[in-house]
Amino acid sequence: MIFLRTTALYDRTCTLCKESKRMFTKLDWFRQIDWVSLQEYEKNEQAFAFDKASLRKELHIITSNGHVLKGFYAIRYLFLRFPLFFLLGAFLYLPFSYIIGNPIYQWIAKNRHKFLKRKCEDGSCSL
Repeated sequence: MIFLRTTALYDRTCTLCKESKRMFTKLDWFRQIDWVSLQEYEKNEQAFAFDKASLRKELHIITSNGHVLKGFYAIRYLFLRFPLFFLLGAFLYLPFSYIIGNPIYQWIAKNRHKFLKRKCEDGSCSL
């Protein structure tokens, strides 16, 4: 499978996921990221097979060369592609940054239903 651009998978039923996609799309000045809903992605028979629960727990991206990154590692990869967040992205690649970054990402992902004070359309944010 050949990829030309990075693909980010998001849950279109999750309020925080949709808001994150909207914000990241605005930051993606060079249009390097293709956003695909998990619901559409899961219909594609030739797509990478992911555990459905895992897809809904954290952001998954497929880089232009076919590598899969999840959660904190996906966010720091994306930040390097956004001019306004490039320095933060570079900082997140410093040795041992994952020691702080990964737990912060996991906490936000686990508590995402509390953010924006809106409920998900099908309850998927409660995973």
